[in-house]
Amino acid sequence: MYGYIQPNQDELRIREYTEYRAYYCGLCKCLSAEYGEIARSVLSYDCTFIALLLSGLAGTDDVQKRRCVYKPLSKPRLAATADDMLRFAADMDVLLAYYKLEDDWRDDKNPAAVCAKAALGGAMKKAASRQPKMDRAISRGLKELGELEKANCSELDAPADAFARMMKSVGLSAPIENRGDRIALAHTLYHLGRWVYLIDAWDDRDKDKKKGSYNPFIASGADKDRAEFLLNCSLNEAINAYQLLNILSHEGLLDNIMLDGCPAKNREVLGGKDE
Repeated sequence: MYGYIQPNQDELRIREYTEYRAYYCGLCKCLSAEYGEIARSVLSYDCTFIALLLSGLAGTDDVQKRRCVYKPLSKPRLAATADDMLRFAADMDVLLAYYKLEDDWRDDKNPAAVCAKAALGGAMKKAASRQPKMDRAISRGLKELGELEKANCSELDAPADAFARMMKSVGLSAPIENRGDRIALAHTLYHLGRWVYLIDAWDDRDKDKKKGSYNPFIASGADKDRAEFLLNCSLNEAINAYQLLNILSHEGLLDNIMLDGCPAKNREVLGGKDE
């Protein structure tokens, strides 16, 4: 996704920081084991959050000390052991990255995008075969989003909703047995996806204006007050849905991300560029 879903490190306990790093490293190792070294390049904070959230719902917390191939002289550090939750997050990382590159190539004809897309082709096919529902949701969602952007859609809700519905569908395909948790997870990811899309658009509007790229805030003419209202509403709804989940592990860390990290990022991005 976009890298906005992160802990507030100023408020993290040492144990929680170690826990977060273990899942970040674990997801990196899982990407490599499942899809090869090139897949490490798509590692994201957002999918690390997905791995933690799913593990929290499943009550898993299996870590072990392992060395990093890119830091052979460093001491072994804790890394989460690959399981269904971590593999689901790895599949999601690959599919999101692949279809985003496909969209970039379609829009900008960027040679770098088509080269990276080709490098991820084998990984994408494997991820799609393992997660057909997720594959359909992401490909359909990003295609719909691309069509709205191509039409220079002036309605803020339309592209944000397209991305949010894509994330909701991904949530419904997650390996969660409890029906109540599955529904609450889908609603959490819907509103979180909406927030991620909008905060990224607000953060990038100066860059998009210079490049002549589509940006819903530019197309709609929405000001900072409108942006703040929409971002706060989306994030609050995501937090409300998150608080319905039965978190069995990583609760402190997940609370930090949802209740401190995302609001802190919201304030940072909104406060950085006044109109």
